[in-house]
Amino acid sequence: MTANKVLNILTLFTMDNRSMTVEEISTELGIPASSVYRHIRVLKEYGYLIEDNYGNYKLGYKFLELANIVRADISLTSIAKSYMDELTTRFRETTILNVISGLNAVCLTTSVIDNAAIKVSSAEGKVMPLFGGASAKALLAYQDDKVIDKIFDNNLVNKITENTITDKNKLIEDLLKIKREGYATSVGELDEGVKAYGFPIKNSRGEVIASLTIAGPEFRMKHRSEEDIVEAFKSVIKKIEVYL
Repeated sequence: MTANKVLNILTLFTMDNRSMTVEEISTELGIPASSVYRHIRVLKEYGYLIEDNYGNYKLGYKFLELANIVRADISLTSIAKSYMDELTTRFRETTILNVISGLNAVCLTTSVIDNAAIKVSSAEGKVMPLFGGASAKALLAYQDDKVIDKIFDNNLVNKITENTITDKNKLIEDLLKIKREGYATSVGELDEGVKAYGFPIKNSRGEVIASLTIAGPEFRMKHRSEEDIVEAFKSVIKKIEVYL
């Protein structure tokens, strides 16, 4: 059994083609069914293929084990950083990667163009409030309602700027809008004169674990196409989520 033939069999399986018979594999690859049976027998033995009750073959659970190994060796920062740099270069504004930690948001890393740098609260390793700013709200919107209750019950919400939302009902309304639209916006909620767009990042279980944000001076950001930003960031996030 050659490596090429084995890989040819495995690469036939896609999201749209998750189950195949020996005859279908034989036809697709142009090799005798007897050869396919021989290759499949070994792949089944090592857990790379499984057979259902109807004689159809599917990818086996060995791939889940291998995927977990890959995920364990790849950090979110290393996955996202090159994409962040591309977005920063394209839009000439700061790109920020945040994660949720308890009742706060934590900045993992940023990507900055020197001559376009702005003073923002986000800096690598910095802990920030979960209730304000597009980065944090893109995280909070997808958390359990109890998280919002805890933030207010523990008196963690305070007025940072004139634009900070401190009314619980108004914040909930804003978070519902974020879930409808798929991204958050803010203008001067944590930093005066800064406009930002924040986008949720989900893991393989559909849980929002991070956010990717673009932030810049309002006087520059208001001239940038929101449609272009949304399209570009959502496209990049899809690429990142493949690894999570």
